[in-house]
Amino acid sequence: RLSEIPQWSVLLLEAGGEEPFLADVPGFLGFTWGTRVDWRYEGVPGVICGGVPCPITRGKGLGGSSSINAMLYIRGNKMDYDYWARTGNTDWDFEHVLQYFKKSENNLDPDIRGDTEYHGVDGYLNVGRFPYQNEDVNHLVEALREIGYAEVDCNGKQQSGFMIAQATQKNSIRQSTNRAFLEPILKRRPNLKVVTNVRVTKILIHPQSVAAYGVEYVLEGNRHVAGSIFATKEVIVSGGAVNSPQLLMLSGVGPKEVLQPLGIPVMKDLKVGENLQDHASTPGVFFTREKHKTSQLSDILMDFLKYSEPKKEGLWASTGVNQLIAYINTKYANKSIDHPDVMGFFIHLNPKEGNEIDKVVFFPTVLRPKSRGKIIINSTDPFSSPLIYQNYFSELDDIKIHIDACNIAKQLAETSALKNAGYVLNTTFLPTENDFKTGKNPLWRDPEFSTLFSNFHLCGTCKMGPYSDRNAVVDPALRVHGVARLRVIDASVMPYIVSGNLNAPTVMIAEKGADIIKRHWRHL
Repeated sequence: RLSEIPQWSVLLLEAGGEEPFLADVPGFLGFTWGTRVDWRYEGVPGVICGGVPCPITRGKGLGGSSSINAMLYIRGNKMDYDYWARTGNTDWDFEHVLQYFKKSENNLDPDIRGDTEYHGVDGYLNVGRFPYQNEDVNHLVEALREIGYAEVDCNGKQQSGFMIAQATQKNSIRQSTNRAFLEPILKRRPNLKVVTNVRVTKILIHPQSVAAYGVEYVLEGNRHVAGSIFATKEVIVSGGAVNSPQLLMLSGVGPKEVLQPLGIPVMKDLKVGENLQDHASTPGVFFTREKHKTSQLSDILMDFLKYSEPKKEGLWASTGVNQLIAYINTKYANKSIDHPDVMGFFIHLNPKEGNEIDKVVFFPTVLRPKSRGKIIINSTDPFSSPLIYQNYFSELDDIKIHIDACNIAKQLAETSALKNAGYVLNTTFLPTENDFKTGKNPLWRDPEFSTLFSNFHLCGTCKMGPYSDRNAVVDPALRVHGVARLRVIDASVMPYIVSGNLNAPTVMIAEKGADIIKRHWRHL
């Protein structure tokens, strides 16, 4: 977007490289996690993780996490953004941000793209449902209907209900922000240069004027090769909820109580790294299908051949049961308004060798958790991972909502749709408040299950807010408080997590941020 101004010269520095082929295939979801395109962070072990590190997947490469995520296109709830505005973030209410959701979107679904009040059809980012839904999805859809939930467009007028989610894909090929925004224009914009495998290690800030004027970098493949690059207008940090606060702190922008013991000169004392939020869940209930015929290797190979055809079909053409989402209200939600407090999603676990039992795990996710974590650095080495304190379920209200949300699985189990298809609910390990306090639920100790499942929706660590907000790092124009010519534009600026996945909201923030910059320099 910034390179749309031909007089501007834009340089993008990316620590990773190109996105791999595996990432393109929806059915390979998760195969790239823990590889070279993942930062492979780990949280500081806590009680809820059973004393072991909790993995945090973050995309490393062009497209960032949009190149390895679940591709779900979910904007969140209108009331989320209205609350941002009410807390001092002028022009970040839903009415203002909707235009930026629409600006980036090219919706491909015939039954949705006609709703031009909520959807765009001219943007760079292709959005649409996967062409393939497996039988688990179809059975669960019928079960949700039986217990009274309606199928809705959760990105439209109403969020409460269920949806076979729209995804950032076209013809069952992933549409990362790299593929959607960069690739189509890169060769046609001589004023845009993209350099990969370069790690920015420090933002250069003049100590007298407290203004950013460039960055220092090293090559990922040869750390002995280093240099500096100088900006004539601004430095924009878009490293995400982990890397952005880490880079700011390494550059002297952050809590003085963190920086001073490390010998880092404090350029600006701000609450960088605080306010960490995420969507997290734990397995508590699951369905089994003892009579279900499991897929054989020959079936899987045939399905991959179907995916290789021009019209992509079969198992690999979607993310399976993961594409079904349900926005539900627990007994703690205000049912008089359309602001559900839980999103339920499902994961299919393939049976182990010699085991004929399939498992479909129900993961309820508390949408607006009160629990807060933080990120701090404990080293001046930019290649040393920061300390990530997730603090999931540290607030009792989050625990209560999660436990109550598990009860929807009991309702689903009583439907004829699931009974007739052979689904059996296992509630042996339904979590209790004590389980969360001790981390001793037996199911969470089973190596087949994660003790705790992060949705990888980290945000909030460079909180947006007015100058009067002592916890804010950037202002509503995304400028770092007290540091000239420096902005942060990514999910870390979210003051409060939104009710859904973060890919679409992060793209919106980037779209709006680009217009803010153009307006500042009088090009809009």
